[in-house]
Amino acid sequence: MSARSRKTGLRTRAAVIATAAVATAGLGVGVGATPAMAKVHRGVSGCFAWSYGDGNTSVTVYWHNRCKRREKLRIVYSLGWTNKTYRKVVGSNAKGHKKFQTASIVAIVDDGRA
Repeated sequence: MSARSRKTGLRTRAAVIATAAVATAGLGVGVGATPAMAKVHRGVSGCFAWSYGDGNTSVTVYWHNRCKRREKLRIVYSLGWTNKTYRKVVGSNAKGHKKFQTASIVAIVDDGRA
């Protein structure tokens, strides 16, 4: 084998390896690169518009009191073996949030005027 054909063979092999590396890297980016989308729950209860997303270890509930008076908000959440209740008085046109660790939301209710 001549020196010239050896160089050509090395270049060809290098080009094939580089092309394969780029193709493999492209596959790696396309497969599993998109994070899992958590489902977002939205709703309205009386004066409150609320939302929360399914998290891995926690759930954060966001709310907005759309009325022009103070209202009572009640969030019922489950810890797997029991249900608990979180209550809050929310001012008019106020927004807020609450983070619950290792919980799932059972109900979000407007309990009326404060």
